[in-house]
Amino acid sequence: MDTQNTQDNLITPPLYAFLDSCLFDKGIKDIPESLKEQMIKDLADRLQQWLMQSIFQHLPESAVPEMEKLLATAPSQDEIMAFVGTQIPNISEIFKDEMVKFKQAYLG
Repeated sequence: MDTQNTQDNLITPPLYAFLDSCLFDKGIKDIPESLKEQMIKDLADRLQQWLMQSIFQHLPESAVPEMEKLLATAPSQDEIMAFVGTQIPNISEIFKDEMVKFKQAYLG
């Protein structure tokens, strides 16, 4: 396993394991490592977009302009999560639920 740092998209070992399980459950098993790594990266990008949509759905309307301002500065994931954590107290639970939904949608 090669943990990758893609343009502000850090794939941590637990996230890598989750994405790898998505591929495995989809039946994608015996493929070249380079292809697998690219598929993991692509899935990570899609998951990040999925989670960002969820953030905006749960973000209080009053915080949206501040979030948009923050995103315009190309913040790190830590900066985004620090802001989101102050606005959406149960963000961890929301992300867990959204990851389940993401996997279900991916597996179709």
